[in-house]
Amino acid sequence: MGMYAQAAQLALSAYGAYQQGQASSNSAGANAATYREEAATALSQGYEAEAQQRRRGADVIGREVTAAGQAGAGYGGSVGRSIRQSAVNTELDALNIRYKAGLQAWAYRTQGANLSAESGIFSQVGNMRAGAALLKGYSNYTSGTNLGG
Repeated sequence: MGMYAQAAQLALSAYGAYQQGQASSNSAGANAATYREEAATALSQGYEAEAQQRRRGADVIGREVTAAGQAGAGYGGSVGRSIRQSAVNTELDALNIRYKAGLQAWAYRTQGANLSAESGIFSQVGNMRAGAALLKGYSNYTSGTNLGG
């Protein structure tokens, strides 16, 4: 193989390794951005679900209060305890919804951070493979021409 053909093969091999690293890096970076967006979406959906739970709970408590008033039972004693327990349960349900959304967002952010780190690694690996291809080609060239020793 002629010297120019070897040089072209060497350049294409190095460029291919570099491009592969850049493509992997870009893909991981895009996926990381998607995970960050998913984290924000999980939080906003969680906050909305939390608010809906509080509204549903308030409706239930309102019906309980109305029913107790219409029955003439008053709001003390067991009726009052039942209404307070409904309020506590509503709040616990709302807080559990918020907690779950926070965990989901954390998982998305963590995955995004991992992909961001991988993006940088893929870029470095592509550069190293390109450099290795250049060194291998130079080594092959010099061993064939007695320039290496």
